[in-house]
Amino acid sequence: MTCGIWRPVYVRIWDGARIAEFSVTQGALRRERADLAAEFEIEAGDSMRVSLVVAVDGAPAACVEAELAPGINRRRIELSIASPELWWTNGLGKQRLYRVRGEVRAKGIPIDRAERRVGLRTVELVEEADSIGRSFYFKLNGVPLYMKGANWVPLDSFLGRASRDRYEYFVASAADASMNMLRVWGGGVYEDDAFYDLCDEYGILVWQDFMFACAMYPGDWKFLRSVGREAADNAKRLRGHPCLALWCGNNEIDEAWRNWGWQRRHGIGSADSARIWRDYEKLFHELLPAVVAEHDPGRPYVPSSPRFGRADPRSLVEGDSHYWGVWHDGEPFEAYREKVPRFMSEFGFQSFPAFESVARFIHPRDMSAESEAMLAHQKHPRGNETIREYMSRDYRMPGSFRDFTYVSQLLQAEGVRTGIEAERRAMPYCMGSLFWQLNDCWPAVSWSAVDYYGAPKALYYAARGAYAPILVSPVVEDGAIRVHVVSDLGDTFEGELVLEIVDFAGELVWARRIGVAVPPRSSACWFEESLERALRGRDERAVFLDAELVGSDGRAARNLLYFARPGDLDLPPVEYVSCSPPVIMNARRSRAREADGRPGPPSAGAGAAAVRYCSHQRGRVHVVEIESDVLVKNLWLDAGDIRGYFSDNYFDVVPGERVSVAFLTDERRADMFPYIRLTSLVDTYRTEE
Repeated sequence: MTCGIWRPVYVRIWDGARIAEFSVTQGALRRERADLAAEFEIEAGDSMRVSLVVAVDGAPAACVEAELAPGINRRRIELSIASPELWWTNGLGKQRLYRVRGEVRAKGIPIDRAERRVGLRTVELVEEADSIGRSFYFKLNGVPLYMKGANWVPLDSFLGRASRDRYEYFVASAADASMNMLRVWGGGVYEDDAFYDLCDEYGILVWQDFMFACAMYPGDWKFLRSVGREAADNAKRLRGHPCLALWCGNNEIDEAWRNWGWQRRHGIGSADSARIWRDYEKLFHELLPAVVAEHDPGRPYVPSSPRFGRADPRSLVEGDSHYWGVWHDGEPFEAYREKVPRFMSEFGFQSFPAFESVARFIHPRDMSAESEAMLAHQKHPRGNETIREYMSRDYRMPGSFRDFTYVSQLLQAEGVRTGIEAERRAMPYCMGSLFWQLNDCWPAVSWSAVDYYGAPKALYYAARGAYAPILVSPVVEDGAIRVHVVSDLGDTFEGELVLEIVDFAGELVWARRIGVAVPPRSSACWFEESLERALRGRDERAVFLDAELVGSDGRAARNLLYFARPGDLDLPPVEYVSCSPPVIMNARRSRAREADGRPGPPSAGAGAAAVRYCSHQRGRVHVVEIESDVLVKNLWLDAGDIRGYFSDNYFDVVPGERVSVAFLTDERRADMFPYIRLTSLVDTYRTEE
């Protein structure tokens, strides 16, 4: 059963008085001073005189005398911090956390104490009418922020199995991908304290749904009283976290009631519809905002996510949006470029987990997308059908199940990356991209970027690139190549935009170099050229655009643009040739070694180009180095049953360049090399059905 008692149960014994609740609220925040209030809720057994002492980072900050009566006593103590250091999100600054301790002392002897960590910052949700509709964005410490992140579901279907280490792995993965917000979905749970503590430490803002999703709820007084108590408990528990940015009443209920046909399907008449909707208003427009106003005043609250369903034209001009025309309605990925809202809080696409993860929960005899065992791990009724439909549009259908899982990940990554880049290019009209979803609660075919076992999918690496602080985003629109640069940096970035069209053998077709001074927190098109003029008659299936932004310290951002769908690309065949370290894999140096009478790396088979690779250790890190004379599309490094992950994966190898990738693992093996398997997109052509 996935219900019951799953968090610690304890009996607490006390004498005299105890701190039942201790919280710290922030008042005015100025450069020279931050005003705080420490609020004590003390339960006393008898009348007594006590001292209430507050310390900040171990240094005394305030002390008052108080007379306690039997029962609950509430006291508020004002204090301040001089020259406060602010708490910032990931990528914007440090996550300064102050330790504020409250003590109750009787006759100078501490009888109880409590401690909270406090981050000093302001968070605002800005919704202002404009010429298009209404804005929807967050300000942190007065700075408008583009929210980059994902939706969060429970870490495990059996909730008690989620350890703090597991929480940290996934929150750290979000931070490493330049995310600054996670949305705790209303169909899960109010998360463990460890989750919010880690978001405080890693600088990840939390969009917090109340736990209501995709259903209508009762409005009788008993149910509302129960909900009110649960909501108040969680509001008081979470309000002190600097990561908490927003309370949201529910997930998709407003949209569902208006657009999903429930009334027709269940034969609900007008009188019952009115009553059910009135119950909805009691819960999400009256009770929950009142709870937030009482226990977490000043924190933004919205009744439902999305504000309007995608059938409503307002969904693209105000509020947040869940756009599922891609996936549910079969719209092509290019639809993301047209359906750009003010804040995208849900969108996504499914893929299979990494093949090595599938091997952990599926018997070898059931290694098929349509096996009974595999279908049990596909919870969408049309999931496999939808993946195949999209795959047949953009890729060549693989013949083996292993290749199918791999291409499904490329498909997912390409779709979500298309959406993220379109949304970021539209900044400041659009100010947020939260894809569905970061993690999984069990091994499954799903929308996650990191599977249940912690293996990053191709989507994770693609999102990490698309969420980078500065993004080069080339796109073909209206017969022209347009190159956008998007910056989340706080300062102007000065450098050079280097654009090259290269064929798959590395020959330069066309090039441009443009000096740029990219303003802080901006998005703009920095280059436009006719596609026909740039290609110079070359076959669009055999060339790509290499777009780099180079600063004084080297490359700041890079992106590759292809002019045909992946399945239409005329990719050169490759063979993977292993070298023994410390062989230098560059082709010119290999020939020099042969001229000296020493053996060079083996050559590839007839008709195929060599992709040379080797593995060696730098300290405790295993490093794989790869080099090719031709383009290698979506190179997948697979370490088999060795638990760990690569610092980069599913990447393209540009002709003539060397790529170094670290493999991070806790396993101790002297040589990783025999366990590594390389696969690229062209390899799946060979098993085409």
